[in-house]
Amino acid sequence: MALFERSQSGLGQIVEADMVKGSAYVASFLKSTRKVGLFQDDRGKNLLDTGAPFYDTFETSDGKFMAVGSLEGQFYKLLLKGLELDKVDMPHQMSMSDWPQMKEIIAKRFASRTQLEWCKVFDGTDACVTAILSMDEAAVHPHNIENRTYFEDDEGESHPTPAPDLSRTPASPARSGQPLVGEHTAQVLQEAGFPSSEINKLTEEGIIRSQHRSSL
Repeated sequence: MALFERSQSGLGQIVEADMVKGSAYVASFLKSTRKVGLFQDDRGKNLLDTGAPFYDTFETSDGKFMAVGSLEGQFYKLLLKGLELDKVDMPHQMSMSDWPQMKEIIAKRFASRTQLEWCKVFDGTDACVTAILSMDEAAVHPHNIENRTYFEDDEGESHPTPAPDLSRTPASPARSGQPLVGEHTAQVLQEAGFPSSEINKLTEEGIIRSQHRSSL
């Protein structure tokens, strides 16, 4: 904004940015929805804090979980279709007083099948229903494999691939594994101009920690 304004006025200005003001501004949506009755101070009773039955997580029969974010009407319609629930038999989507009852119905449906079975139901749809995966499961998910979301280091550990992707100058992630504590201490100090004698003294006195990877 400041850069755009400068292009119009030719003048610079101080940009004051802090986390408190930023978080307050991000909450503008909550402040505005409060006036129309879509937000209240009680936890777990609002549209985006697990109060809504169509914006929450649900346990499956195998002890795993599915995430549901079917906010818009067209997505909610697909959610009900996947759960084999008739819209006629359900209260209106935005009837907040009926949300607890609706959540019980939806939870019961999700608890009737495994996570994999629900994935087969909702994959390829716009219902906004997805599996909640562990870190290890996420690394081997077909979508993430095809999208190269993760890579393996030389020790076989998976790590997120640097993002965003650059078509001409893509990042080259280090594959030597996570560094040990103090592995590069001496190197960094040498680059900063510290002589080896001073680095050794700092190490002996316990002021810095330096260790090396085993070559075995």
